[in-house]
Amino acid sequence: MRIDPPTDEGTNAMKILVTGATGYIGAAAAKALRSAGHDVSALARSEGAAARLRQAGLSPVAGDLTDPSSLARAVKDADVIVGAASIGSLGGDADTFAKDRDAVRVMLAALEGSGKTLLFTSGSAVVGTFAAGEATTVIYDEDVKLPLPEAVFAPASAEVHPMMVRGFGAAMAARIETESDVLGVSGVKGVVIRPGLVYGAGGSYDLPALIGVARKNGVAPHVGSGATLQAYVHIDDLADLFRLAVERAPKSAVLHGVTAEVSQHDLAAAVSRMIGAGDRTERLTLEQMFGAAGSVGVSLALNKRLAADKTREITGWSPTRTDILQDVEIGSYAR
Repeated sequence: MRIDPPTDEGTNAMKILVTGATGYIGAAAAKALRSAGHDVSALARSEGAAARLRQAGLSPVAGDLTDPSSLARAVKDADVIVGAASIGSLGGDADTFAKDRDAVRVMLAALEGSGKTLLFTSGSAVVGTFAAGEATTVIYDEDVKLPLPEAVFAPASAEVHPMMVRGFGAAMAARIETESDVLGVSGVKGVVIRPGLVYGAGGSYDLPALIGVARKNGVAPHVGSGATLQAYVHIDDLADLFRLAVERAPKSAVLHGVTAEVSQHDLAAAVSRMIGAGDRTERLTLEQMFGAAGSVGVSLALNKRLAADKTREITGWSPTRTDILQDVEIGSYAR
């Protein structure tokens, strides 16, 4: 994939519509874009959501990801669509990601030939690899060929139950199809952002579930030895990447929103210290982790190792926060 270097083009104010602007990532992205002087509106499926958006200083636009006609109408007046919403559960099963794919296809069809921009928020799980709690060696850059073969993401040595392999594979297949649609569309500038484990401001998708399990059981768990590695990013740094993606990313760019890596054991130990359990952690099997935390437990058990060198080169992104363990133990999560 040919990528042009960053330019100053695109720093003028644009009309931007954010989906998922009441969510963790979407709200941060919308705030960063608004602070940069862009005209930011947000998709609202209900009057309650519209009221929350107005309170955040955003203009609500009526529309629903599950209603194609309202969604198509909503996107037509914007210069840029930032897709940060996901239909259904946070767990992201195959059905959820298939519905997300269908919603993105509606938006792409509505924008066809306009030359406008659609940013799709994917995730690091597309390169997720099971390894029975051990670290893998491969770090994937923005040009990784997807999907990963089953023998790579769930090797026999990981001893993953076949039903879990099928479910995870189907979910990632739907997510990767969406990426392909966005990157391959003609007449629209499609961009994909893959955030790592997002933390900060006491939020996240995976961390609150892990903390909840730790509070319930008195100690935080991990799969096997807990050597599994995940790339992570602070929510403020990720929000800045969304801004830079809108202003600088070229068509068909894939961006990795990651700063550094953390092991599952170290993360669990930080959670345990935060709840007053010292450095104690609990060693679980993958099935036990799923039982304790559902799909979040599976997400935490995956190696998700990504590089962001090309992302920095393309956008000029310069993240600064690498304090995930401190933030969990004594920072925003402890507060």
